[in-house]
Amino acid sequence: MKDNANAKTASQLSLAAVVFICAAFTSLASAQSTVPVYKQSDPVSDYLDAIDIAESKLSAYSLELSDLYLGLGKSHLSKQEYNRARQAFQRGMQIERVNFGLNSLSQTPYLMSIAEAESYLGNWEESQKALENLYLINTEAYGARDPRMLPVLDELLDWYLGTYGDRSTSGGYQNLVISEKLGTRMQSILDQTNDLSDPAVPGMYRKLSHLHYFIANHIKKHGEPSEQGFTFNSASTASSSKSTSHMHYRRGKLALQKVVESLELREDTLARDQANAIAELGDWYLVFGQRSSANQTYKLAYDFLGGSEQSEGLQEELFGAAKLIEFTDLNSKISPPKMVVGDSAASGNEDSSTVLEQKPLEISMAINSNGVPRNIEIINPPEDLDKDIRRTIFKDIRAQRYRPQLLEGAPIISAINFSYGMQQFAEKRE
Repeated sequence: MKDNANAKTASQLSLAAVVFICAAFTSLASAQSTVPVYKQSDPVSDYLDAIDIAESKLSAYSLELSDLYLGLGKSHLSKQEYNRARQAFQRGMQIERVNFGLNSLSQTPYLMSIAEAESYLGNWEESQKALENLYLINTEAYGARDPRMLPVLDELLDWYLGTYGDRSTSGGYQNLVISEKLGTRMQSILDQTNDLSDPAVPGMYRKLSHLHYFIANHIKKHGEPSEQGFTFNSASTASSSKSTSHMHYRRGKLALQKVVESLELREDTLARDQANAIAELGDWYLVFGQRSSANQTYKLAYDFLGGSEQSEGLQEELFGAAKLIEFTDLNSKISPPKMVVGDSAASGNEDSSTVLEQKPLEISMAINSNGVPRNIEIINPPEDLDKDIRRTIFKDIRAQRYRPQLLEGAPIISAINFSYGMQQFAEKRE
């Protein structure tokens, strides 16, 4: 009897164990099947949720909302939802105006963002209106000739020069017309303050020189429009493109001379930076065909480094090999106009868009003492490289100028190899 009871108990325990084990496995399987799968966060949805919460807890015009709308607009921009981006920026700006007034400086990031969204929509006039509003708000607060306008003018210059390549030939010229007006205002304030010791001054003068290079280069490539409203000033209307180009050469040169003077006045200027500023002035002379002045200026920079610590290393860094001359501000969004496969240079049609999927070409060439490319060869030409495109590539390379290699301060012929990126045609925004 006792044995039967023990057996029954053991049987019950075994059954319980089986049930427990099965339950454990079932629970484990269930747990594994219910592990949450995290989806990638959507910034737009996150901002919309945050806006709903802020509006329900605070008000429709609380200050927290303006920042949220700015972030929402930028998220829409990243997804190329330009209409929605513009609406978000406009809503954020409206909140700023309700809280701080119609002429509040806090509108600045919203106006810049609206200009960007409008440009992607091809509404360049609306972009200009937003930027003009930004300028007027700041002049209302500071005055047109106040030094505090310099950062504003600097930012506006960045925008107009940065979007130059996104426009048609005539649209790009419009950008340059406006840029020159902004540059003239910046130059006027800099001349008025005459504080060359300010750390920000060299960058501003350098940007002015690059502006004049953009203008002169545009006129060289496309000529100067004769339509009313598309001239830089009344004097240039009656002058030839050559004399207009010389005017911009002179203004750019003066700006680069100011860069050199400003760096000389600062005790913390590194020898390399000062020598490079002098060399940039030499680059300017070379690009505009002033070879004798260029060589003298290069030697001045080379000799300047001769009296510094690690002179040989610095001389090798700046002048040990030929370097492409590009007058663009590295601290801004400005990028130089470059050859684009399929543009008007290649096909004669500004709207054509030949797209090539090719690896960068390896180019070999010599740079003579005047910085001119010679003996250009494509080391790895693809079998299907079109003859017209080859000619376009060679034409583009020959149009470039290089700072020549220096030996004991004198320019010499040198050989270089480099990768040439075949850029795809970039669709214009208008």
